[in-house]
Amino acid sequence: MARKDLEFVLDYILNKADASEFEVIDKACKRRGRDSKAFESLGGEGPGAMARRMAGELQESVGSTMESVRGTVRGFVADIIRKNAPEVSEEQLAALLDEYAPPVGSERKRPAASPIPPEALLGMVTSFIEYSRGAMPPSRQRELWESNPRWQDEYWAAFPAEIKTLAKAYLEGAINDETFGSAVLSVLGL
Repeated sequence: MARKDLEFVLDYILNKADASEFEVIDKACKRRGRDSKAFESLGGEGPGAMARRMAGELQESVGSTMESVRGTVRGFVADIIRKNAPEVSEEQLAALLDEYAPPVGSERKRPAASPIPPEALLGMVTSFIEYSRGAMPPSRQRELWESNPRWQDEYWAAFPAEIKTLAKAYLEGAINDETFGSAVLSVLGL
């Protein structure tokens, strides 16, 4: 925390918080203390730090296969284009592939259409796929439906085109779990 932020928090606690606000702050501090003790049994990591560490480890293990995955994705996208638009020339095909499945080593473009952070998109993709495959626990389904009855449509609309292509291919059985997971992480830059 920056020193300025710390000073603001302390000033608020010491000089501005009324009794009910101070009680809430006190309970939050006590909870944080209990949580810290609980996290010590996990090596001192909180959920955020653990998630970042695990994501880093996953990225390292996936990094060595990314070239292969990108090649597979490029081939898959090329096959889709050839099947659905046989009139596309090789030059046009190359341009489309560079746009939707850039070659290894090329500068990655972030999906411009999505203002959603990549980590949030990953969670949305995971929920969408779990539900579509019938693997989502009923409690999670209920939670999503209660928060937004149109969650599936809104998630799908928020996905970049590359994610939609990968999800469709995965749900149709054209790519396996490992290829799908690696490709999604690559597209999201995670």
